[in-house]
Amino acid sequence: MAIMNSALSALPEPRFVAAAPAPAVAKPFAPTVARVLRYWAFAGLMATVMTLFTAFQTRMQFLLRGQEMAYFDSVLWSAVIWYVWALLAPLAIVLALRNPVEKGSGLVKALAFQVLFAACFIGLHAVVAAAVMHTYPERFGLVPEYNQSIIQLLAMQGHWGVMSYIGLIAMVHVGIWVRRAQDEALAREELRTEAASAQLMALARQMQPHFLFNALNALVAMQAEGSPAQTFTIRLADMLRMLLQTGDRATASLAEEVSLVEAYLEIERARLGSRLRTDIQVAHVLGQCRLPAFILQPLVENAITHSISRTPEGGDIQLRAWHAADEIVIDISNSCSPEIAGPDPVEGMQLAIPNCRRRLALMYGAAARFEAGFLTRNLFRASIILPGNASAVAQPA
Repeated sequence: MAIMNSALSALPEPRFVAAAPAPAVAKPFAPTVARVLRYWAFAGLMATVMTLFTAFQTRMQFLLRGQEMAYFDSVLWSAVIWYVWALLAPLAIVLALRNPVEKGSGLVKALAFQVLFAACFIGLHAVVAAAVMHTYPERFGLVPEYNQSIIQLLAMQGHWGVMSYIGLIAMVHVGIWVRRAQDEALAREELRTEAASAQLMALARQMQPHFLFNALNALVAMQAEGSPAQTFTIRLADMLRMLLQTGDRATASLAEEVSLVEAYLEIERARLGSRLRTDIQVAHVLGQCRLPAFILQPLVENAITHSISRTPEGGDIQLRAWHAADEIVIDISNSCSPEIAGPDPVEGMQLAIPNCRRRLALMYGAAARFEAGFLTRNLFRASIILPGNASAVAQPA
């Protein structure tokens, strides 16, 4: 296992999904060399241990059969087998990292690849070991013909090769799954932190929230029943209640996110009046699909702040969610004046776009996408595309 830990740190990462892609950074040469040398040190140590063990085992087998074999010859034979194996093992490790066996549509293909490569790897091991032993075939007990000696080695050591290869690949996958579990734990924690930060930015409060909520309830009681001021205060209290109920959760359901958007739109409608026109169409069956918490409201807020509120005639905001093939699509589109439209996102979206992409990547990896841009000179759209199983994603504790 020590060999595997060292090898996994020195060789390429497996092709999984993970979190948001980081910019390429040149890796220092010296640490890479140190990791490779550390691998060879562990590999040499383990090859030595296995050489001594199998040499002793082989000698004991000969003695039990009443035959004689010099211990030095047994050590020499085992040394060639195991040191050649240590020499070739990085090739198997690299290919296992690049083509891991996992559940899904690629399982059969990955298994077939491993079977094929196992046969090639064991054959290559026999070819190299036979080449080394054939420098002195009499001492190793090989037939004089090189091709025949390869077949002889496969017949004598093939079963060991299969078991050793399976053990090596199993340890590689244990390392992959342990590393993935660690990465997922870090991603969940980062997602929770991002959600908490988004909540603070959305609420922007300086007073203790429960005190503010109680004050708003008192204010509602002081206002005329059914008055616009009372309606506004109630919607503001509703929005605050939703924020408090969500707390520091990293994720929220689509239904919760839409309710928060509706409360926010009611508050903005009190300010903008008929200038703000909204249309929300969300399929009921999608209500339980999971999103990073507080991801929709900032997009709607940006649309109002940087577009609709800047035009005298106001504008339209449409929020839609539907199934598209094996994906879930959530669209937020808004009209805007041609004067502020352009090839690039509006200023508020320049921060919102990378933030949304990062939070989606932390939750779903490459399975989720975020797209934003102008469809026409007066229509901007932001789209969140989730995997079809988003409604089954568990909420982090």
